[in-house]
Amino acid sequence: MAYSLLGTHVNMTIGGLPEIVEEWKPPLVVTLDHSDVWRRVKDSTPNTLFVGHLIREQEPDFNDRDLDPVATARNHCEMVLPWAERMGESYDYWQGVNEPVISSPEAMRRYAAFEVERVLFLDRYGFRAVVGSFSTGNPHLPYWRHFLPALEAALQYEGALALHEYAWPTLDHESGWYSLRHRKVYHGEPDHNWTGFPKHLKKLPLLITECGLDGLLEQPYPPRGWQVLYTPTQYLEQLAWYDAELQKDDYVAGAAIFACGMIDWTWKSYDIWPEPARALAQQATPLYRQHEEQPAEPPPSIVGDREEMDEMDELLRRLDRIIETLETRVGAG
Repeated sequence: MAYSLLGTHVNMTIGGLPEIVEEWKPPLVVTLDHSDVWRRVKDSTPNTLFVGHLIREQEPDFNDRDLDPVATARNHCEMVLPWAERMGESYDYWQGVNEPVISSPEAMRRYAAFEVERVLFLDRYGFRAVVGSFSTGNPHLPYWRHFLPALEAALQYEGALALHEYAWPTLDHESGWYSLRHRKVYHGEPDHNWTGFPKHLKKLPLLITECGLDGLLEQPYPPRGWQVLYTPTQYLEQLAWYDAELQKDDYVAGAAIFACGMIDWTWKSYDIWPEPARALAQQATPLYRQHEEQPAEPPPSIVGDREEMDEMDELLRRLDRIIETLETRVGAG
């Protein structure tokens, strides 16, 4: 199995995990724990995209008509900025509000304004943002048209879109409404009154900042992760299916399995540490490494030019021999 787009969501930096990430070199790591050790890890795996995320107990309510999205975004960024400056270039992006609840087109417009301001604010200080961070199955597909300004800002300022994708009880072809919902977002779902992104926005990179199996899709409590139903090997088989599907979508830059290093034991059944994280580190072949390892073949035009050059070289060698012969005869005469 070739795991090429899977990475991990780090909830807590525990002993041995940074070394596993260095071995794994995944396309994407989302981390809630902003330890200095991640600077070293980034140095050893520079092609891994690191996304920093600060969790707050209370997030803005974009359904509140009195909410000022621009002022709220600035307050959010001022909280993030000291951490962003501390981690510097070790983090490629910063994530914003986690899984915002959007109940109307007006709420989506407020959230879009919030995200536009957040992109601009972070850019002024040299940092990039991922926008969105919507929960599994959200938002309502027609609401995406009201979020386009945030996507435009992300594209202009080298950001990305973040989505969460989970499934339950299996991560396979029967879970496409949730686990592969990004395709409906990017390309449209006519039955749900959504035609997809404009052509230029379809190249906006997508980071699936949380993915995996989540029993909350079936019932609201208690949280149930993959360990409730499967062994590490069985879960890896399902992740391999998901990874293969992601590789068909060239705008997907990585998907972070939730999660490594769970702090709260309520969520322990989601933990991929130490297995299957160690297995992924040993077996994964990140997509960017595949590109690096393939020797570049010269284009056909260059191959043709080389053949013509070889023929020309042979003609010149013959001409040199003729000239030498003539010079010898003239000298003898």
